[in-house]
Amino acid sequence: MVYNSLVEHPTRVKRKEYTMDKYASIKELTPGGYDFVNKALQNGVENGTYPLEDGAYAVVSEYETKSVEDAKFEAHKKFIDVQLILSGREVIGVMPTERMRLGKCIGEYNPEKDAELYRECGDYDAKLLEAGDFLILYPEDGHMPGVHADGPSHIKKIVLKVPVK
Repeated sequence: MVYNSLVEHPTRVKRKEYTMDKYASIKELTPGGYDFVNKALQNGVENGTYPLEDGAYAVVSEYETKSVEDAKFEAHKKFIDVQLILSGREVIGVMPTERMRLGKCIGEYNPEKDAELYRECGDYDAKLLEAGDFLILYPEDGHMPGVHADGPSHIKKIVLKVPVK
């Protein structure tokens, strides 16, 4: 089942079970994204941006996690994020976008990038993601990806960007 907000279901991290069944909620949201993830998990995937169906796309990237002090919250209006970890461990901080906007704005909403950026937002839910885990983030979910779990980690991830309907 795909949940619509953190209030409705606060723990949307799906743990690895080594079958594609655990990714059924991705298939409901974006069948092309589901197929992309399936192929990436079987065959590997290079960093880059990949077009999918109906305006959706996948971004594959690698980076080093950072301290919470160096991280920033972001939110989107046009796209739902599905963040899936291929390797490494990271914490993604999550809070309602309304509460995030009470923090210090460091980047007004940019329609071309579909992002607004904040810091110093107060308490948040910390979601630990490891290889094979994913988190679905809707426009009402402010999120702070790329934070150290228990020390620095090299991350490779897929972010599916799914247009809001």
